[in-house]
Amino acid sequence: MARDFTPIPNAALILGLAGLIPFWGAVLMLVISTSQGRSPATEMWLFTIYSGLIATFLGGVRWGESIASNATPGLRALGLSIAPSLVALLAVFIHWSGQPVIAWSLLALCFGALLIWDRRSVERRDLPVWYGRLRLVLTTGVVLAHLAISLGYLVLAR
Repeated sequence: MARDFTPIPNAALILGLAGLIPFWGAVLMLVISTSQGRSPATEMWLFTIYSGLIATFLGGVRWGESIASNATPGLRALGLSIAPSLVALLAVFIHWSGQPVIAWSLLALCFGALLIWDRRSVERRDLPVWYGRLRLVLTTGVVLAHLAISLGYLVLAR
């Protein structure tokens, strides 16, 4: 089977990369806040909430793929598509309980699971090949941001 090298549409690439700015902006703001002796609590909350919003958005992509590719989407596919929203809500509660690193770890795992699901959908041809490549790039940036804010919190903010 020949490899598909369809380019990622410019709009999707630009908007996707722009979506990384709030993740990395929060990491940078955490570093700046702690270097100035201020609490990074706001930056940490912004990160958790934005991460949850993006996970929820990706769940919506899964919902859309399910209804677009099936005349009658099943409970499993639709039910799984709302899982990222529930994970995001759980992460907010975990962060609120004083465990932001656990919340960020949970969200990073959620993004990894969504990447695997999307890549499998690309292999089944339910999603375009370019989308799988875009998701790999963006998920790498997102997961690295989760690692960076976790390390920043553990090293600088405690």
